[in-house]
Amino acid sequence: MFTVKQVSRVTGVTPRALRYYDKIGLLKPSRVGDNGYRYYNDEVLLRLQQILLYRELGMPLQDIKRIMASPDFDVLKAFGKS
Repeated sequence: MFTVKQVSRVTGVTPRALRYYDKIGLLKPSRVGDNGYRYYNDEVLLRLQQILLYRELGMPLQDIKRIMASPDFDVLKAFGKS
């Protein structure tokens, strides 16, 4: 598990952005501790990596959320692997 600070340091995404992604339902932490700290596991970090790729391509957050929430979203197809 990684804290917001650790994820921010590794990915370059600000803690504020991570909290915003949580607020809009785009990237939920794996768990929230009793102290209110957000913790992220490897699965959530993979989702963050996908989000960052879409952002790099210029996609708005709401479009990314809609695409990734689609019931037929397949990460391998999204990245051209079948």
